[in-house]
Amino acid sequence: MFTFLARQMVRQGDDIFVNRALFEQVVEALCLCDSGHQGDVSLDLEHEERQQALLDLYAADGLQHFDEHRLIQLATSAAFYRVCEVVYARRGHFHEIVACYWRDPARRHLTFNYVQSLIADRTVSTLDLDKLRTAVIGAVSELVRIDARRTAKLLLVTLGVTADQVLQQLDDDEAVFEFLSGVFDYVSSVPDIQSSLEPAVSERYVDVMCRLGRPSSEIVSFLRSTCGYRLTEMLDICRQHSVSDAVVCLLEKSGDVRSAFDILFERVTLVTSDAVQTHDDHHHDVEVRLECSVTDIIGLLQRGSRQLEQTELETVWFMLLDFLMDTMKLVKSTSVQGDDGTVGGLVNGTVGGLVKTMTRQVINAMMAHVPLPSVLQRIVANEGGVAGHFGDVRDLLSGVLDACSYERTLLSTCARLVNQDVHRAVASLTTASRRAAAPHSDMCVVCGRTALGPSVAMSRHSDDVVCFHCGHLTHRACLLDTVTSPVTSQSHDVTERRWKCPVCCRSSSSSSDRQPTAPPARSPSHCPPATSVRQLEALHIDSVDRLRAASRSPSRLTVLGELAQLEHTRPSSTLGHPRSKGSLHSSILHNEQFALRLAVPRPGSC
Repeated sequence: MFTFLARQMVRQGDDIFVNRALFEQVVEALCLCDSGHQGDVSLDLEHEERQQALLDLYAADGLQHFDEHRLIQLATSAAFYRVCEVVYARRGHFHEIVACYWRDPARRHLTFNYVQSLIADRTVSTLDLDKLRTAVIGAVSELVRIDARRTAKLLLVTLGVTADQVLQQLDDDEAVFEFLSGVFDYVSSVPDIQSSLEPAVSERYVDVMCRLGRPSSEIVSFLRSTCGYRLTEMLDICRQHSVSDAVVCLLEKSGDVRSAFDILFERVTLVTSDAVQTHDDHHHDVEVRLECSVTDIIGLLQRGSRQLEQTELETVWFMLLDFLMDTMKLVKSTSVQGDDGTVGGLVNGTVGGLVKTMTRQVINAMMAHVPLPSVLQRIVANEGGVAGHFGDVRDLLSGVLDACSYERTLLSTCARLVNQDVHRAVASLTTASRRAAAPHSDMCVVCGRTALGPSVAMSRHSDDVVCFHCGHLTHRACLLDTVTSPVTSQSHDVTERRWKCPVCCRSSSSSSDRQPTAPPARSPSHCPPATSVRQLEALHIDSVDRLRAASRSPSRLTVLGELAQLEHTRPSSTLGHPRSKGSLHSSILHNEQFALRLAVPRPGSC
């Protein structure tokens, strides 16, 4: 009935006149009717209808004579958080609206969007933003229950709050764990924020995980994936809570592999003793623990092999091997005593097979770090001789020999593949060196004269022509002129093999020549050697010769001789003469360096 009255008052406007006492009674009735349904307000349709009626009444200025402080109290008691939001927004109390969002079960996930929209709004004053930041920090325990990752992003990135400021507001270990889980979950994808976190934050997170009894695998995973914490303080925390897996991880990370091995070796001895003495239904769990312990210690020794000396590395491997082989003897003797079909004999037989399997894994793993003769000698010496106990070590020796055969096969296969690759490379180079080269032009790239054609007979360079694989052509005499070092009869063949195209090597050589070389430091008592001066002069001479060869152009006498030859051969050239066309195109007048390039002047340049 009160909802109906409120809707009619909104629709009719000023046409309905209601007594003020009756009006206040309607408002209080709308807010107090469902006081017994506060535990399930999100599913109460009647509650939403009355809240919407009160919102419509407030939007139509029907509550302008009603006390807003009293209205906020009534709306908060009735869980009308949208009504409270509208009242706070009209009064400009944006920091109070944050509580309206996270308290509303239907809109609690929208709290982060609302705060981000206020931060992006330039009309909000600095004072209001400070109040908003304080309100968000005060409600962090509730926000982490909604979404810890988004809470961390909102505080660290959007609001610029440090993790230490947030941790000061949290006293409950569960709240601290939820918040820091969200922080490290978010910063794992943003390395810049991870580097800005203080080391105490990571140490507090590990301390809380240890107090809450989180799995050791979770703590070890965090320690391996996170950096920036202090190893000494973190070791003290893990030792205080007796988390051996975390202590081993930190010792390995600090480089103390031997101390980490001692902890794992002590665990292996305890688990092995339990496995031998256990005769009940829990022997399967003990076997799983034994297998995991041996696997962990093998992985530790393989990862820390570079941090240990060779003698110390062999010592720890042999300690583990001797212990497992002694355990095999103990299990065998115990199983022989219980060979009457009892449960103890069957269990010891199962444990013996597991220990033998673990021993074989240790031998296969240590052969990559310990010489094979030392391993074989240790096995034989521990068993008291192969002749007396060959049946006990037969499987171990066969595993060693199989691993050796596998490594030998792998080595020979890799060598064969490498030899095949080298052969293919050498064959391709040989084929490329024997391939014919086709010149791009019949002009010498050094002197600019014709190297092929009818005019070669008149040239003084008509003896030899050198053509490179790049297609550039040059006279042998011109190429010898570019070589600054003297050519003797013994080094003549070697010099020809070391010839390079002057055009293709011009850019690389010029760039290397332009690089300034630092002068050597001279002491007053020592003078520079003569070889360095001689090398410097040779470098200068080489640069000058290359510059001269690159800028060489045909003389006027050569141009006049070409013109006379052209006039002399023009009347006698016929259409069927095979060299007439080639002589014209091979003339110096058709050279690209002789061509005159003209362009139309730009408009307005005159």
